[in-house]
Amino acid sequence: MIPTSEEAAWQTSIWKGKFIYLWGASIFSSLSISMYLTIEQWYVVHYLNLKNSLGIILMATTIPRVLFMMIGGIAADQYSRSKIICFSLLTRCFILLLMALFYTNHVLTLSALFIFALLFGASYAFFWSARDSIVPGMIPKEQLVRANSVIQTTNQLSVMLGPVLGAALLSLFSYSTIFLIIAFALLISILLLRFVQEKKELTPKKSSLLRDLAEGIHYVKGSSFLLTVMGTFIIVNLFFIGPLMVSIPIIAEDRFEGNPFNLSMLQSSFAGGMLLGAIIMGWLNMKKQRGKLVIALILIEGLLLTAFSQATNLWLAAVSLLMIGCCVSSINIPLVSVIQEKTPSTIVGRVMSINTMVSMGLIPVSYGLVSALLNLQISVQFILLCAGSIIVWFSFILFLKASDLKRA
Repeated sequence: MIPTSEEAAWQTSIWKGKFIYLWGASIFSSLSISMYLTIEQWYVVHYLNLKNSLGIILMATTIPRVLFMMIGGIAADQYSRSKIICFSLLTRCFILLLMALFYTNHVLTLSALFIFALLFGASYAFFWSARDSIVPGMIPKEQLVRANSVIQTTNQLSVMLGPVLGAALLSLFSYSTIFLIIAFALLISILLLRFVQEKKELTPKKSSLLRDLAEGIHYVKGSSFLLTVMGTFIIVNLFFIGPLMVSIPIIAEDRFEGNPFNLSMLQSSFAGGMLLGAIIMGWLNMKKQRGKLVIALILIEGLLLTAFSQATNLWLAAVSLLMIGCCVSSINIPLVSVIQEKTPSTIVGRVMSINTMVSMGLIPVSYGLVSALLNLQISVQFILLCAGSIIVWFSFILFLKASDLKRA
């Protein structure tokens, strides 16, 4: 059968060329991050037995990522994005080597872990900005949804496998050996990135950090769509990410026997849902009604969060997380693709980083708020129930007021 023009574009534009190396590097990078976060959370909850401090460590990982996101976006608009990605991976590899050394010498305390989490988050900010801005230069605009779906699909497959591999490694090796294994995965990403070079190297222009920042902010302020998207992510991330991510290891410890494989099942279910959502979005390759779909999925996301808060059965909790993850990918991919389509390549790094920085800015606050509520002896189940109810309420506001988003 003769392939259609759309099928031919899919085969040639994405899978031939340097994109495949970026895709491979993203797999190992995502796998290493997933394993690291699983080990980090389990180290705090189970090894240090400081579950009420988990939100503080998650804040330490997130705050530098938010603060350095804008600088990463400016760098991505001026310098080689592949080299920035490589630098980020190499830095995190070095951090993991230090963590292995600290653990071996019995000095990987909560304070030390907090500092490493800060450094890890700062390094990851540069990776995120550069990776998101390099894709539009490799792929035609009509294929951006599918290209983003491919990256998200394979990344989420790695995220889904990461907790399982992390749990297996915990049963076989010490923490120091696990840190070395994760560092090796990052080295593979670095090797693959050696084949990723932009067609035209970006040359630094004579400008100031503040001027570049002002240019990006001015562009965003002129787009009512971008402002609506950012406002939506701010509210959703404040009441969704913190309660969900802090609750998963705590629920695994308190409600499901404190078994690392139960933790891996819950985290893998969430990642598996994100994988499923990415596959669906890549298959649909939606060009219309994306905004209305996003609002509907936010409503479903809130309802599922309330369901997860009441789950007393491991399989019911896993199914809830699977569906939540599916909603997350199905929300993120269309919105990121629309932003990439509408933004000039000379400023896409800053716009993507501003969007991510603003939308994620309240995530550390969310982690801290959840930790504070836990220290006040408020149950994580009640926190999830309230957070899900707020998201449901917010989705109705979007249906009534967010006309720019509904037209996307």
